[in-house]
Amino acid sequence: MNTNLRFVGMARLVALLGALSPFALAQAIEPAQRTRAEELLRAHAERSRPVAVLLADYVQRRTTPLAKEPLVSSGEFQFVREPACVLFRATKPRVSVVRLTTTTYEVHRPQKRQLERFHLDGPELAQGLFAAVGGDSARLLESFTIVGCTQAAAPSDRVVVRLEPKDKAVAERLRELSITFGKDAVLCGVAYRDPAGDLVEIELQNLRPDPKSPPPSTLDVDKDTTVVEHAARRPPAPK
Repeated sequence: MNTNLRFVGMARLVALLGALSPFALAQAIEPAQRTRAEELLRAHAERSRPVAVLLADYVQRRTTPLAKEPLVSSGEFQFVREPACVLFRATKPRVSVVRLTTTTYEVHRPQKRQLERFHLDGPELAQGLFAAVGGDSARLLESFTIVGCTQAAAPSDRVVVRLEPKDKAVAERLRELSITFGKDAVLCGVAYRDPAGDLVEIELQNLRPDPKSPPPSTLDVDKDTTVVEHAARRPPAPK
């Protein structure tokens, strides 16, 4: 994910972990919209279920009150189903690799010979992202409420399905989740909003399911790299 600021979003992701598009205030959804959303999620699941590894080009935009303009990064995205993880190999604005699992969020900056490892206090955000990308419609329909299914502003042939967590504990770390679909329920992007209000939009292009020789899903770290560990947030002590 974005490393333009020294963990503008990761501090929030660990602490969890305005701009409305693609999110808006939750409101009653029409039955036809709900049905359409469920159809898209299930079609996405059918397409994605056999895929073990997905590569794509990505552009990420993080909108945060801590920056005047959205923080933008781009490069190669990788999703691995088992063991579940996603990697963002950024080439712009600078070279870095981010790896997210259900327990850690790592940022490797090879030019600085530095690896930061953040131990998460909960898996909810990662699990939501994995379900969205991997097409786990059963988890999404069980754990989230469909609050919107609308045509995207651009391109006009895309549809955005907006979801909110049913569980209060999950909502503490993942306020909202959205999935953007193109023709035939092709995945075009995912987005989420965290409790601090940051909006993270990940646009995916040139999807490459199960490439013949996918890159490793681990980080290639030199021996002389400095590793900085960040402990998970501890829950407040009972009074």
